[in-house]
Amino acid sequence: MPTSEKEALVAELRQATEESESIYLADFRHLNVAEMNELRGQILEHQAYLRVAKNRLLKLAFAGTDAEELSKYLTGPTAVAFCESDPIVVAKILTKFGQGHEHLAIKAGLFDGMIFDQEQMVRIAKLPPRDQLLAQLLASLIGPASSLVNLLGAVTSQFVFTLEAVADKRKQEEEEQ
Repeated sequence: MPTSEKEALVAELRQATEESESIYLADFRHLNVAEMNELRGQILEHQAYLRVAKNRLLKLAFAGTDAEELSKYLTGPTAVAFCESDPIVVAKILTKFGQGHEHLAIKAGLFDGMIFDQEQMVRIAKLPPRDQLLAQLLASLIGPASSLVNLLGAVTSQFVFTLEAVADKRKQEEEEQ
């Protein structure tokens, strides 16, 4: 590949690196074209795309970015997935696809400025989707507030019932006199 084409490819990879919320590196050794296309299609459905590039060019693209530490995982055949949306979904796709195709393995990932190795990526892939995590967080935040409102409502109700009982008792005492 001529130098100008390589420079353009490095610039494209750098732009994708800087614009992505998360980046995944995978070893795709021995995957055939049909399997790679199937994987690309699954990833593309989730606002991400998969690219195969030479490790040397990826190192150049990652240099000076948050992804620079990913360079140490650039050995052997490498496919890189750039994700612009929910990072967990792409990790799930790569992990699930890797279970059906023993020749695909996640090498590492980057999101929220943190590098995750293969073992951590597998654990991350087991997390529920982002929307479900946010719903769980919201429920845990609302739970105590809701309990407090119910408790205060019960105390208020009890106070009102006590006042009514006292008023009824006084009224009854007045009627008896």
